[in-house]
Amino acid sequence: MSNLEQTQCYDWQRLYGTLLGEVTFKSKLEDFVVEEALRFELSGEGAHHYLYIEKRNVNTDIVCHKLRRFADVKPTDIGYAGKKDRFAVARQWFSVQLPLLKEINWQEFNDDEVLVLQATRHDKKLRIGAVKFNHFDITLRDYIGSSKEFDQRLEQIAQRGFPNYFGEQRFGHDGANLERGIDLLVSNKKLKNRNLQGLLFSAVRSFLFNHVLSKRIEDGLISTLLEGDFVMLSGSEKGFIIEDLEAEQVRFKENDILLTGPMPGSRRQPLNEARVFEDEMLADYEVLVQKLANKRFNEERRALMCFPQNVTSKWHNDTTVTLSFDLPKGAFATSLLRELVRVVQ
Repeated sequence: MSNLEQTQCYDWQRLYGTLLGEVTFKSKLEDFVVEEALRFELSGEGAHHYLYIEKRNVNTDIVCHKLRRFADVKPTDIGYAGKKDRFAVARQWFSVQLPLLKEINWQEFNDDEVLVLQATRHDKKLRIGAVKFNHFDITLRDYIGSSKEFDQRLEQIAQRGFPNYFGEQRFGHDGANLERGIDLLVSNKKLKNRNLQGLLFSAVRSFLFNHVLSKRIEDGLISTLLEGDFVMLSGSEKGFIIEDLEAEQVRFKENDILLTGPMPGSRRQPLNEARVFEDEMLADYEVLVQKLANKRFNEERRALMCFPQNVTSKWHNDTTVTLSFDLPKGAFATSLLRELVRVVQ
């Protein structure tokens, strides 16, 4: 496990090479706006109150705490589909289960940090992963360079996608979550707070995924199917193992099927050539992979590439631009940005 000391380095391979310059990001709260869209329609009836809330400079957990106090409910009565950044204007859905006949004026919940934009009902609790996509409006400032080259690179990303790395925020401030997760695994310790423990182990698995993805780009294999690769159907979490390389090439070139990488655990998915490649790339972290398997994590697969939708840019002046795009759930806007420019926050 000789490379564990290198886990604080996030210098993963970029797909498009040289960055186009440096920008300031998040100098203002409004520079990062994200809006969540659910993957199902709300019925308008039921015991679960669905609230579309705009939060400003607070994280999702704080909003949940505010809702519990306001509605006087248990933590398990609150639901959300995914967590959103703190330093942002984020609009996302929450659900609150109440007795069927109980009514609440949700406008009384509003304060300087949260604003209820819409309230309706549904018959089921909102669950993690129920996001269809997230829409982003990101404003970059102090850019020095060619707007033409910037837009050309952005068009490349829109057409060819970008590496689906987990953003550095997944690993905690200065990598603290990753470091603690590794320590828990290696020392075989346990935390009483299971949610925190799960977050720390997730940071380790995310790091290992990023490592394999980076190596696949470095070896020129990000656009190449290997025998035994596990591929995912575009827009789905279902997939299959490649058995006939030639037969699947057309679907792969059209992005109908997507290459995947491992969130390590037991029950490995790839076979043959693909298995050999991933095993070699994870050899330095074999102890971590085995520890994750011992913790009864089953291997999950994540698409190696992400394809943004509805990508546009609006230049306010020579140095300020707003990017707008949609990303599927679990994708990081910062991973798109790292293919364009070096970000200073």
